[in-house]
Amino acid sequence: MTDPEHEYEMGSILENIQVWAQKTPDTEWPHQDWDMEMASSEHADLILSLTSEDCPQSDFFVSCLYILVGSCVASSGASISRAKIDDLLLKGEKSSNKNVLHWVDRSRAFLKNPEQYDQSIWTGGGWALDDEIWRYPDEERVAIIEEIIDAFRGVARGEITLHEADVWDDYGSEEEAEKARELDIESSWEEIPDEWIENCGGALSFYDPQSWQYYIPAYMIWALKYFRISDSIASDWTIYTFDLSENNPELKQDDMERFQQLNQKQSAAVCRFLRYMSRDNERVDGRVAKKALQKYWGEFCPINEN
Repeated sequence: MTDPEHEYEMGSILENIQVWAQKTPDTEWPHQDWDMEMASSEHADLILSLTSEDCPQSDFFVSCLYILVGSCVASSGASISRAKIDDLLLKGEKSSNKNVLHWVDRSRAFLKNPEQYDQSIWTGGGWALDDEIWRYPDEERVAIIEEIIDAFRGVARGEITLHEADVWDDYGSEEEAEKARELDIESSWEEIPDEWIENCGGALSFYDPQSWQYYIPAYMIWALKYFRISDSIASDWTIYTFDLSENNPELKQDDMERFQQLNQKQSAAVCRFLRYMSRDNERVDGRVAKKALQKYWGEFCPINEN
């Protein structure tokens, strides 16, 4: 570490924080509890902005993000609100720093079931989490998510909306379905909240082909992000929707209408998704993913991929 003797006195003002952030990673902290002082609701947005990969001290600020999440849970939202944490997580999803993406996924799992993890790790900003639990996000998974986003960008919604389809899944009435449509006010599929997908997996069976094309990227991305940590069956429903019906001609025709709604680029993204999911038979139905590849989707993956 460098000798801090000639370092000017550091305070908590934003200018000084930004100056310190540009110092080399081996620069000594202004004082022992610098990370705890930094990790406050007041500085939350600044902390996230300083986790960019071009910031020399990005690892320090990622550690502060962990402290913020741990502090939120430990104080029941008194030190920093859950709403603020959720806002940070949404912004963090767009980061190019893999360590921030790790933080996003780990934080959501921790916030859902904090009793399953050592809270002292989070309140202390620790990174040494169980490798058996945290094998994600791996580079392939992140690449597939990016491919899905790119392939389905700009797809328009069809006639049937998410909450409307969820009503049909629950054998609801026309009146209930019409009322449910009012909930779906997003302007693009990228704006669909994760909890909608988590709670409406069965809705996939009730979309018209255009709406299926619109919603399916949100389902695939949700599955990739949460299939290891969520008890929702939405991940399996997402896989099942790609399994071509063979024994019922009418259902097979319906499936083909949906499948053929996708262009080559979108179909390739589906193939990548299914290949990834087919490797896991513990948390999802990987066998169905393999069948879906064999029946239809495998032809869309690049030949040089395994």
